[in-house]
Formats: sequence, C-alpha cells, structure tokens
Amino acid sequence: MSILAERLAERLGVPEDQLAFLPLAAAMHDIGKIGISDSILEKPGPLTADERTVMERHTTIGHDILSGSGSELLELAAEIALTHHERWDGSGYPNGLSRDGIPLPGRIAAVADVFDALTADRVYRGAFSEDEALRMMREGRGSHFDPDVLDTLFELVDEDAGRVSGA
Repeated sequence: MSILAERLAERLGVPEDQLAFLPLAAAMHDIGKIGISDSILEKPGPLTADERTVMERHTTIGHDILSGSGSELLELAAEIALTHHERWDGSGYPNGLSRDGIPLPGRIAAVADVFDALTADRVYRGAFSEDEALRMMREGRGSHFDPDVLDTLFELVDEDAGRVSGA
C-alpha cells in the first residue's frame, strides 16, 4: 500500500517535503486498529451496525496516537490516518469531508488502501484479481474516490501491465 501511495503521490505532484515522508506515513494509516477489539478485526462475516461504528473509530484513534509530536512524518501520518476513509462525495468518515476538503495524501491513501485490500486475501474472502479490483473501484469514481487519483491508479496499473507483457 505504501509503495503504491508513493507512486501515486509522485505522479500527482505531491510536494517533495511531503513525498519524502509519504511511504512511511501511509504505512501507518491503520495504526488506530490497535484500539479495536480482535473480535471485530478478525470477524469472518459482515459487521453489525454497532461493530462498524467501533471500527470507524480507528481513524480518530490513529490520529490521536500520531499527532502532536511536531514530527513532520508523524503529522503527515496523523492526517492520513484521520482522512483515508473520507469519500469524494462527503459520505465517508469520520468528518464527512468532501472533494478538495480531503487532503491529497488522504485521497491518495484511500485509493491505495482499497486497491491493496481488494487484491489481498482477507479473513472473509479471497483476493480479487487486479482487473476485478479496478472494475469495482471504477464504480466509485467521483463518489468514493477522487477521479484524478483513481485515473492515476489506472495509468500506473496499465503501465505495469505493459512492462510485464513486454509491450
């Protein structure tokens, strides 16, 4: 996830001072899950409404853990932890931010995190292929995801496929 976030950030023109910290900061995006019960984190089926509410707290827990040190790395990580579940249309959490109100590193982490989650095995399902993951993510273009960030993901995956096939 962090390498993909870095590649997206480079392509999207994230300033050098943030770009230097972004891979490590992005890797800490879910640190708040240490405050969530294993019974919720490892549940093989769908979460109940109450469990989902508890799970959503990982963004603010992570932010609280990482913020306030004065470290540029940890402040960027705190911002990403807090905003990586916000959605382009404002329907995300924890603050219902939308569009450019979501900091770019959070929008980048959202795309990288979902792609990584879809293409990895989970307790409750197997991994999707990259093509399946991209198809599912395309449905969230302009609602769940920043269209520019998502389009950049498509470009990177296409370029990587070209390298693999020798094209």
